[in-house]
Amino acid sequence: DDILDVVGDTEKLGKPAGSDIENNKSTYVSLLGLEEAKKLVQTLSEEAIDSLKIFGEQRAFLKEFTLRLAKRDH
Repeated sequence: DDILDVVGDTEKLGKPAGSDIENNKSTYVSLLGLEEAKKLVQTLSEEAIDSLKIFGEQRAFLKEFTLRLAKRDH
């Protein structure tokens, strides 16, 4: 959500893009920068998916859910 506030489209988001900055909110992007925040999403997503291995084939839904969250645009 923090990243989408910076790079997202207002119509898709359903709220004005850039509102976090306007409201002076502390976000991962404001603390780490956009590229580092993106890297953090990737790292945490990979860790989450890796932790699902114990569920075997039953992990498919949660894996897909995690991937979609990491790549969502709204």
